[in-house]
Amino acid sequence: MSHSILECVMTPPLDPRRWVVLAILSGSLLLIAMDTTILNVAFPSLVSDLQPSSVQQLWIIDVYALALSGLLVTAGALGDRWGRKRLLLAGFAIFALASLMAVFATEAWQVIAARALLGVGGAAIMPSTLSILRDVFTDARERALAYAVWAAVFGGGMALGPVVGGLLVERNGWQSAFLINIPVALAIIAFGAWMLPESRQRREGRWDWWGVGQSIVGMLALAGGIKQLGKGGPTDPVAWTLLVVAAVALTIFVRRQLRLPQPLLHVRLFTNRSFSIAAASIFLGMIALGSALFLVTQWFQYGQGYSPLEAGIRLLPAPLGLVVTSLVAPVLMHRLPIRHVIGGGLLLMTAGLALPWLFQQSGPLAYLGLPWRSACSAAVSASRPRPRR
Repeated sequence: MSHSILECVMTPPLDPRRWVVLAILSGSLLLIAMDTTILNVAFPSLVSDLQPSSVQQLWIIDVYALALSGLLVTAGALGDRWGRKRLLLAGFAIFALASLMAVFATEAWQVIAARALLGVGGAAIMPSTLSILRDVFTDARERALAYAVWAAVFGGGMALGPVVGGLLVERNGWQSAFLINIPVALAIIAFGAWMLPESRQRREGRWDWWGVGQSIVGMLALAGGIKQLGKGGPTDPVAWTLLVVAAVALTIFVRRQLRLPQPLLHVRLFTNRSFSIAAASIFLGMIALGSALFLVTQWFQYGQGYSPLEAGIRLLPAPLGLVVTSLVAPVLMHRLPIRHVIGGGLLLMTAGLALPWLFQQSGPLAYLGLPWRSACSAAVSASRPRPRR
């Protein structure tokens, strides 16, 4: 009996607002995820209207992800010091401002600048949502479910972006793909300021400006080098120059973080095999889902002549599959060995990506396997380490 009493005392109380907080954070993440793919269906209309050069077209597509990836580490550390709620709301203010800039853009460079600023806002928002969820959901089982919902919303938002974007673009032009962000961002700022709890992690010492610079340079060079390699091929000197810069900057960054008592990024987390496998699985799954959705959306419009809405509708199996599997994955995670759950998800994803080659066509059936892997890997990352079976 004394053991039960001690356990109750040591267990932190459940936050009564936790499900409302999950709803607000899911709505915020949905907006970020949709913005990564909503431009896919709006892109042909934008190109027809603004007539950007081929280089400008590449920057319009890529600059959002470049800014987002380059600033994630810095934004996460800044939220620990400044306050995650405060950073989240600031990120949405930036997001709304950048969307307004894109709506009134009349030149390609203005859209590029707006997309870069959207990436800055997204980088402030994404790590804050996960950190706040972890603080609010103190029960391990509820936290796993919350993280699975987080992954489902992110993947579903990526898949729903073309559908929503197609409906808006057909009726109101490409500017509407950005205009939708503004009222949603303002609503999240209002509800978030009222309902979200503030959380931070006390960090001693000065802000590591050198680490910030190294991480930004390294991530931007890495992303840019990979993109340039795909564009120019393995003989492109620019691509290899960027990759060398990335390797040097990130190596210096990692070695520096290992020496600091209060690092921007706890690199030693990646020595935990379960954490590394879960992180790599989520990373690869998001790459597969995002690239497949982009390429197929363009093929539907340019190759098959579908309208933006028709192209978006043909991608609906992805969000539907993701919603279903995000609910199933946490249950399976508690009943089966985690390696079986994530392995089954990877097999389903492989089948989904292989179907176009097997059937010599890219029908909607080919994308049923994409969402499962994202949901189950997020559930794995949210779970506690378990003994091997």
